[in-house]
Amino acid sequence: MNKSPCDILIHNGQVITMDAARTIHSPGAVAVTGSRILSVGPDAELRQRYKAVKTLDAEGAVVHPGFIDAHNHIVHTTSRGVFDNIFDIDALPVKFADLKAGVTPEDEAAATAMAAVEMLRCGFTMFIEPGSLFDTRAAAEAVERVGMRALFAAPYLWDRRETFDAMPALESDSLMARVPIDRDRAISQLDAELHRNRDPKALVRGYVAIYGVGTASPELMQAAHACARDNNVPLQLHASYAPGEGDIYRAINGISQLVHLRELGVLDENTVVVHANLLDDEEEVAVEQSGCQIVWCPITYFSLGIVRSASFRMAQRHRRGVRVSLGVDGAFDCTPAELMLAAHHAARAGDDPLHPSALLEMQTVNGAAAAGLQSELGSLEPGKRADIVVRSLRAAGTYPAVNPVHLLALTMGSGSVDTVLVNGETVLCQGRSTRVDELEVSRAVTASVAARARRLGIKSGPGRTVLER
Repeated sequence: MNKSPCDILIHNGQVITMDAARTIHSPGAVAVTGSRILSVGPDAELRQRYKAVKTLDAEGAVVHPGFIDAHNHIVHTTSRGVFDNIFDIDALPVKFADLKAGVTPEDEAAATAMAAVEMLRCGFTMFIEPGSLFDTRAAAEAVERVGMRALFAAPYLWDRRETFDAMPALESDSLMARVPIDRDRAISQLDAELHRNRDPKALVRGYVAIYGVGTASPELMQAAHACARDNNVPLQLHASYAPGEGDIYRAINGISQLVHLRELGVLDENTVVVHANLLDDEEEVAVEQSGCQIVWCPITYFSLGIVRSASFRMAQRHRRGVRVSLGVDGAFDCTPAELMLAAHHAARAGDDPLHPSALLEMQTVNGAAAAGLQSELGSLEPGKRADIVVRSLRAAGTYPAVNPVHLLALTMGSGSVDTVLVNGETVLCQGRSTRVDELEVSRAVTASVAARARRLGIKSGPGRTVLER
């Protein structure tokens, strides 16, 4: 029997496909040619059918589609250790908004490169940046250098400020000077990143995002929706993030935010609402009737301190058929690897547990849908992009290897990622980048953060050279 050629054959794995039937092949194999998946199936069948230029033995470990972080303010990762609590503005030398505004293109490139490497090492092959990069060209070059995917939007599109009274850490004179609250500016930049979509092979693509949380007028919201619809990309916006935000919106407009968006024709299957922590009953109905998607940020849900006061509804939404994906938001004191575990604990605290299989859906196929790329990414199926993660059985949290879905969702951390392919190219091998010097990237971002802190008058460092007993 003549075998068909392929470039790469990953075999002897527990292959979690995330296809429509949620098929798991154990032992299974994945054949790759070029940037696409050629075939997925039982190990013996594919080994008999294909002759590969390169073979990769998964040694019985989990093989899965690359995770997608559906909401990641990529540069915020560099806030680690700078602030103990970004919301405690009375105790801070500068606001968190000032730190965001104080970046240079070099800062953004360094931060993006380091965060992208970290995500690959956590099993992520794509993230969606929600419009908080000032120099998207520098950041895109960093993403491409590391070899992962990203979705970019124009920075901070807003034309109202009233709801910032509920979120004072997110507003500052320096930030507003750099990205003024101005309708003409916002509308003119809605399509600023869409030029990236001319190349269907591009790792960095564009979409439409407005800041949201009540900072957009009806005119801006409708213009953004029209721009996204006309260009066949998603529209994303923050909403129902923090306590008080919804009350201010209702006081100004006489109606709840998502109900208002529905009436304006802005809330539909092309709209992605980020957070949705504190929706009222009418807004829940608007979500279900509109077909919109939700990106949930469970770590932020905990950090805002609303886990006990907010009504937990994410599991209900998922069961009702609302597409819910997961985003790290700002990785201040975590990595994206903890996302599904945080979602698991939030659901437990809300007395409405989520099954590990639901968490995997949120981190893969639903993440791809939030990016508008569900036909290209999110599952291991023939014809889709070869964004593939191979784990290792030699890491903590990988045993007993009898329920790979449970392990992958809840216990396999960043240390279990052995190999990552993006577009069919091996960008991580034996847990290390094949594209960049990780030590050099780490040193560059550390120097960048230290310099930015000095510019802003922030004293960085541990504060003590000896720990108290």
